[in-house]
Amino acid sequence: MLINKFFKNNYFLAVIQFLTLTVFILLIYGAIGITTGDPAFAKILRNTNLSNLIVWSYWWPVIIVTAILFGRFWCSICPMELVTSFFGRIGLKRKPGNILKSGWIITLFYSIILILGIHTLAIHRIPRYMAVYMLTLFGVAVISGLIWEKRTFCTYICPVGHLLGLYSLLSFKKLSVKDPEVCEKCTTKDCITRESHYKFIGRSCTSELYPPKITDSRSCILCGQCFKSCSKDNIAIKGKKFASDLFTNLKLSWAEMGFFMMVSGFVIYEVLSEWHVSKKIVVAFPNMVNDLFGIAGSFKGTVKAFVLFILIPGIFYFLFALIKRFVAKESWKKSFTQLVLAILPVTASMHLLKAILKTSSRIPYWQFSLSDPAGVVSAQNIMSKTVPLDKTVLTTLSPFVSFAAVLLPVLGLILSLVVIKKQKNDSTLSKSISVAALLIYSGIFITALTLWRLF
Repeated sequence: MLINKFFKNNYFLAVIQFLTLTVFILLIYGAIGITTGDPAFAKILRNTNLSNLIVWSYWWPVIIVTAILFGRFWCSICPMELVTSFFGRIGLKRKPGNILKSGWIITLFYSIILILGIHTLAIHRIPRYMAVYMLTLFGVAVISGLIWEKRTFCTYICPVGHLLGLYSLLSFKKLSVKDPEVCEKCTTKDCITRESHYKFIGRSCTSELYPPKITDSRSCILCGQCFKSCSKDNIAIKGKKFASDLFTNLKLSWAEMGFFMMVSGFVIYEVLSEWHVSKKIVVAFPNMVNDLFGIAGSFKGTVKAFVLFILIPGIFYFLFALIKRFVAKESWKKSFTQLVLAILPVTASMHLLKAILKTSSRIPYWQFSLSDPAGVVSAQNIMSKTVPLDKTVLTTLSPFVSFAAVLLPVLGLILSLVVIKKQKNDSTLSKSISVAALLIYSGIFITALTLWRLF
């Protein structure tokens, strides 16, 4: 397999990381001084500013798509892995405590970005705020490298770590060993020895993983270092059946489940806000809460995000977990785990659809962002309708996008039903409760998308 040759090469991934770090810095440079206080103008500026367009409309969607299809390959070339590994070599090398290891820092970091960053400060629309966010990520990676041992940022802090890990459960690829017996007979254990934790090339695993014992794709960030450290040439990227990890006896942490509940609510908002009719329905309740308490300004977005991404999903999962707990006699943790794994394929399929909708809808803006990278003048011209948007490509793509919009939630539903059917040690009653929750969740997407794209 060609990918294994690339991973085995001493410098291939390192060179790619240096390139992505360079791009990361250039994107910050292209956004740092560009801002606006006009929300309507910001909606256009987010597409005409080249840095903002690349990060939110293409870079981030590509990360989601690759995680779902191929696993955590983005982590292989992520510049933050390079940064935190470098500073880890010269840092204090303290052991991360139980709070970090619990995974709740990742969940908290993500919630802050989602609620305060995106829906309060609009870092996805105002380039300067996006640049500050990216600098913050860089700073956290540096600081964590200077304080804690090994690769603490990637393993316990990265705000999208849980997301990429959970979506990688669906992927077609996994890191494994060629022959488990070779690992059993190996006396040097080069892939996990402490002496090699801080090598630039051929580091032993700093994510606390032993390759032959990896059971699913969540934790391995595919940094490729074990390929170089293994003196037996026994590491390989292998193919696996799509979503096969979901059919094993997975145990999720509370932090992972809390993270996913937020994501499942976020994806409902992201997809349904594409259609003005369904968007009005989705934001009706948070708008009512804002009006009831007289909340105005940017904090309206804070309340909206809290209601849609924490309050409503929390109630939804709690109610069905409560039914499982007292009707099917399941434990709380098992009840929540069953629900998360049942709904995950639908959420992932809708995140995939959102990526398609976003990347395709932004195509008309490329002509402006390339000629005017700052994007301010172009945004002014578009807002004043001095320059029209050429939507010819969108018209051409519309039937294909509509097909994807109708097909993906159905495929997600089918896969989720298979997951529920194959969940081990679950009673028929417990599975029926999971199906009920799934039908409500997936039914929201199927109904809205069918009405929007076909009628």
